[in-house]
Amino acid sequence: MQKYLIYVVVSLIIGLILGSAATYAFAGTAAPLPTGLPSEIPIGALLPLTGKLSSFGEKWKYALELAEEDINAYVSKLGLDVRFKIYVEDTKTSPEGALAALQTLSAKGIKLVVGPAASSEVAAIKSHADANKIIVFSPSSTAPQLAIKDDYIFRAVTSDVYQGRALARLMWDKGVRKVVIIYRGDDWGVGLFNVVKERFEELGGQVKEVKYDPEAPELSTEVRTLSDLVKEFEADDETAVLMISFEDDGINILSLAKEDPVLTKVKWFGTDGIAYSTKIAKQVGDIVESLGVLATIYLPEESPKKERFKEKFKARYGIEPDPYTYNIYDATWILALAVLEAGKYDSEVIAKVIPEISSRYFGVSGWVLLDETGDRVGEKYVITTVVSENREYVWKDVGVYIGPLDKVEWYT
Repeated sequence: MQKYLIYVVVSLIIGLILGSAATYAFAGTAAPLPTGLPSEIPIGALLPLTGKLSSFGEKWKYALELAEEDINAYVSKLGLDVRFKIYVEDTKTSPEGALAALQTLSAKGIKLVVGPAASSEVAAIKSHADANKIIVFSPSSTAPQLAIKDDYIFRAVTSDVYQGRALARLMWDKGVRKVVIIYRGDDWGVGLFNVVKERFEELGGQVKEVKYDPEAPELSTEVRTLSDLVKEFEADDETAVLMISFEDDGINILSLAKEDPVLTKVKWFGTDGIAYSTKIAKQVGDIVESLGVLATIYLPEESPKKERFKEKFKARYGIEPDPYTYNIYDATWILALAVLEAGKYDSEVIAKVIPEISSRYFGVSGWVLLDETGDRVGEKYVITTVVSENREYVWKDVGVYIGPLDKVEWYT
């Protein structure tokens, strides 16, 4: 077993040097099969294939197809007679759907899961996952209140403690001193709102709020309230709206806002709930461009490995990956490598191995270092907006927030 672990570590180092997803661990001799591994190793996936984050779910499903191919190619080069198989379930972008989907995977004996997308979904499945020792590795859940030690939840993204600071600094640097925040009344929306409010007020700003029901079919009442509060702030150059939404509710809010003479006068900002959303760009790209919405989202490190993955993804599927697409690909790899290092499909053992595997893993999203709560370490956020190019609306990166410096740098 020790000899096998050396092969795995060496292969990881070679992969880092060569920048490839799967590399030869050694040549000429097959590695012994770790005791206790089944011939098929299942990994579950909880994806928002329908619902308010569905355009992200589509990309992530494609990323998992690539991950399964690449991981099994790697395993084959190790000479191991095992195959990883990914089982996908639709969460419908809802807490209830996420729990039902996890229970379906659990009934199949699956103990390792990538996803789900939303923090409200992670919160809904946490008790079931912890009680049944099911490892959950989310690529995009960011609610600060889910950063808990010694549980079975891992997150391949940084907590919104950092995104909140990024948004506050971004708005402040754009001359905003008064902001009305319209936000989802769920775990993610409330958590991010609290962080932004605290930090923006620390900087000297003023905050008003409109909280809405994430399940509300339409938000005209809330948008009228938003307009009234913006008017109370005088709707001047120092006033802004921050929208903490997903895709569908964001489309609803933006569609209503474009008809409001007060809301179209002020600056607009968004979050990772809409950044790089193809649905947002296609359905309300003209509104996002006219309002000048600037949105933030976690920024994976630039590397040749990331670029190769991006080009392969675009060539096969015809769309660009978003940052969380890189994350879910890497989360799947980390789970697979943790299984191989553990030598058995035992989630208790695998959970203990994941932090160490992550600490030496450099993937398409960069280094995946985890803190003591199982959340990713990293404080860079890209600032992106929608522009019109070649008769279509697309997302374009315009700057970056650097956490350790609490500084925004604009691209030229």
